[in-house]
Amino acid sequence: MSDRLTALRRSVDQPPAGFDWDENAWREAGERVLRLVAAASTDWESRRPSPDHPDDALKLFSGPTPQDGVAFEELMTRIEREVLPTSAYNGHPRWLAYIMGAPAPVSVLGDLIASSLNQNSGLWRVTPSSTAIEVQTLSWIAEMLGFPSAAEGIFLSGGQMANIVAHAVIRDAKVPWDARAFGVRGFNGNAPQLRIYASSELHYCHEQAAEILGMGRQAVRKVPVDESYRMRLDLLAQMIAEDRSRGDLPIAIVGTAGTVGTGAIDPIPELVSAARDEGLWLHIDGAYGAFATLADNCSIGLRALSDANSVVCDPHKWLFSAIDAGVLLVREAGRLERSFAFHASYLETADRGARVDFLERGPENSRPQRAFKVWLSIQAFGRDGYAAMIDYNIRLAAYLEELVRATPGLALAAPRELSIVCWRVELEGLDRPALEELQVAVIEEIERRGIAMLSNARLQDGRTAIRACITNFRTRAEDMEKIVKASAQIGSELAAKSRR
Repeated sequence: MSDRLTALRRSVDQPPAGFDWDENAWREAGERVLRLVAAASTDWESRRPSPDHPDDALKLFSGPTPQDGVAFEELMTRIEREVLPTSAYNGHPRWLAYIMGAPAPVSVLGDLIASSLNQNSGLWRVTPSSTAIEVQTLSWIAEMLGFPSAAEGIFLSGGQMANIVAHAVIRDAKVPWDARAFGVRGFNGNAPQLRIYASSELHYCHEQAAEILGMGRQAVRKVPVDESYRMRLDLLAQMIAEDRSRGDLPIAIVGTAGTVGTGAIDPIPELVSAARDEGLWLHIDGAYGAFATLADNCSIGLRALSDANSVVCDPHKWLFSAIDAGVLLVREAGRLERSFAFHASYLETADRGARVDFLERGPENSRPQRAFKVWLSIQAFGRDGYAAMIDYNIRLAAYLEELVRATPGLALAAPRELSIVCWRVELEGLDRPALEELQVAVIEEIERRGIAMLSNARLQDGRTAIRACITNFRTRAEDMEKIVKASAQIGSELAAKSRR
C-alpha cells in the first residue's frame, strides 16, 4: 500500500460522531417527540387557534448559523418554549380561516413513518413500495370521485401545483403543434393566442399557470358570475364566440367545485355539455369541494365532475391529511407523460411494464412520499367514514348559517353550497366605509382574543364579509355558537366606539 493510500485510509478511520443513533436513542427521542406532539394536539380549549404574539417569531428565529451542535433534549425544550407558542394551530376546532383540513392523527404518524423511510417517489427502481402505494391511492381517489379506472394521476404539493400541472397537460393536448418543443407561439412564432375560460371567482393559480407556461395572464378569460357566484353560461358562450371571431384559440374551460371565497360550485353538468359542444378540455378545480361528492347531502351537479377531462382535489383539505397532499387526475392515460417525460441517460431502466416512474408524470424528480399518509388514512376511515365526516361539516355550516340568520346585528352575505359561510355585522348609524372597517376589525379582534381564526371574503359588490370554512373533524356546534356570539358582541362593542 502506498504512503498516500495509507494516509488516506487513516484519515477515514473515525467518522464525525453524533449523526446516527442506536435503537435505544431512537426510542428515547421518539417518545419525547410523541409526548410533545400529543400535548400539542389535544386539550384544545386551553389553547388559542392563533399565537398571542405572532411577531415574537421574528425575534426568536434570527441570529447566526450555529457553530456547534446541541443536545436533542435542548432542541425539544426550545420547541416547547419558542415554536409552539408562536405557531398557529389549524387543528384547533375554531381554526376556520382559509381551507385547511385538520390533520388526523393517523396521517401525522403516517408522515413520520414516510419521513423515516425517506423514499424518493420519482423512480420505481429505487422506491417500488412507495410507487405502488401512490398508484393504489390514486385509484382509490379516482373511484371516490367517479373517475374511470383507466384514469391516471399524480400527487403534488397541493391544489395550486396540481392546477399548474393540469394546465401544462391541457396546453399539450389541445394545441395543434408541439408546444413542448416550440412553445405557445408555435414553430413560426405566429400561433394564435390561447384562451382558457374560468369564472371571475377562480383561484389565482390558474392565472399563475398561464404566466408560467408562457401564455400570459390575458389567456385566462374571467367569466362573470351570477348572484350565487356561479359562472354564467350565456356569457361563457358569448366570450368563446368572440375570441374565435378574433382568431384566438380556445382550449379549455375551468369549472370550480368550491370557490375560495364563498364555496360556490359552478354549473358542472352544463359545463360538461359546453366543453363537448365547443371541443374544449374541461378541467375541474375541486381542490376544496371535490371530496364533497362523498357526502349524502352533495348536489347532483357536483357529482358531474366525474365527466371532466381532469380534476384537482386536495387530500390535505377534506381527507384530513397532513400537508402536503394534492392530487391531479386525468381521464386519458398517457397525457401526463406526454407533457412531462424526459429520458435522462442516468435514469434509463428496462421496460417497466405496469410499473410507473412518477418523475415522468410531473415536474419533480425528488418527490416525497406524499401518498403514504393518505393511503393509511383511507384505510383507517374508509369511504363511508369520510362521507359521514364531510356530511357533518356541511351540516355544521348549515347550522352556522341559521345562527347568523337568527342573530340581530348579523346578516348573511352570500349563498352557501358547501361548508363556507359568509356574513357581515350590519348595524344602524354607520356609513359604508365605517361598516367595511368594522368587518375587518371584528375578524382581527376575534383572532386577538383567541376565540377563533376567521378570514375575509370579497363580495361581488366589493364589500367585505366575515368568512368561516369548516373542514375540521374537531369542530362542533358549540364552536359555531361561540363564533356567532363573538361576532355580534364584538361588532356592537367596536361600532359603539366608532360612533363616539
